[in-house]
Amino acid sequence: MSGGIRIGRLFGIDIAIHPSWFIILGLFAFTLANGFFPQTHPDWTTLTAWAVAVVATLLLFAAVLAHELGHSLVAKSQGIKVTNITLFLLGGVASIEKEASTPGREAVLAGVGPLVSIVIGAVSWGLAVVLPGPEQVTAVLYYLGIANLSLAVFNLLPGFPLDGGRVLRALLWWRSGDFGRATRQATLVGQGFGFAFIGLGVVQILAGGGLGGIWLGFVGWILIQAARASASQTELQHVLAGVSTARIMTRPAEWLSPYVTLAHAAEGHFGDYDTRCLPVRPEREDQTYDGLICGADFAKMPRYEWDNDRVRDVMVPAEKLLTVTPETPADEALRLLLKGEVDRLAVVDAEGRLVGFVDQASIDRYTLLRQTHSPTHAA
Repeated sequence: MSGGIRIGRLFGIDIAIHPSWFIILGLFAFTLANGFFPQTHPDWTTLTAWAVAVVATLLLFAAVLAHELGHSLVAKSQGIKVTNITLFLLGGVASIEKEASTPGREAVLAGVGPLVSIVIGAVSWGLAVVLPGPEQVTAVLYYLGIANLSLAVFNLLPGFPLDGGRVLRALLWWRSGDFGRATRQATLVGQGFGFAFIGLGVVQILAGGGLGGIWLGFVGWILIQAARASASQTELQHVLAGVSTARIMTRPAEWLSPYVTLAHAAEGHFGDYDTRCLPVRPEREDQTYDGLICGADFAKMPRYEWDNDRVRDVMVPAEKLLTVTPETPADEALRLLLKGEVDRLAVVDAEGRLVGFVDQASIDRYTLLRQTHSPTHAA
């Protein structure tokens, strides 16, 4: 997940907070301070309830971070790179760059997160029972026990991309030997759970539980969208596994001068629908290319200025482009695009010469060709 605020680093993994996390932090603290703790400890003052609520909420998200660290450390032990963990509106997400290589590894990778939550929940609950006080501490521990055990139960639901859904996919993968088929089947189950949550939310709203029903419906909708997005990304990574960037890149049809006006470039060079990006000739002898201009760059300038503005005014300069080589794995190029920081990659050879570019359309075209020429599709 992009757009996070980096707050530290643990075990070589960046820890970040998405802006949406502050919303759920406030909502949880408000709910605990005005609902849970006043009900369990009616003699507390408002200030005490709020102080305990804030501490409990922060510790809950620390437990969520531990849950994601469990996934991340197992992934690293399997040789899978983990770039960051981001806390956001619905909890946390670890940016794990690729899927596990076997069903068994997938099951372990998915199952360790709920296991961490179960351990934290059980230990918290046990401490709440045996500690003599103070009551504010035992109240926090009691809440953490309930919350973490509930988190584990929710994550173990067999709805992809929840952890339980990934365990289900591992079992289906082990049984059929077909990763793609297992992913599609697990996705259908995940979407089914999403629609079930929406249905429960509607029932709760009709029964008078407005806020709770809205939240259930929202979680269901997020689950449906996440299942579709995760399945699409997972299958795409599977298609690109073992493929080099040279296979998917788009080779430039021609080169542009940096001094050509935008109007001339648009009319004379970008009229072809397939011409999405063109390289720009270097201005200096020590450069092999000056930059890359794509159709979307024209929007940086108002249309009435195109007769005066030049290609160099809107192109992305070479020094600001992320570069890969023709030998770079295609799934690595996909990962760079999915990070959301760039919409194109320059492909350069060993001498630093630009030989092509990769964007989402390049990947979509390759995927379509693979599907068109696959034996399954032909059948």
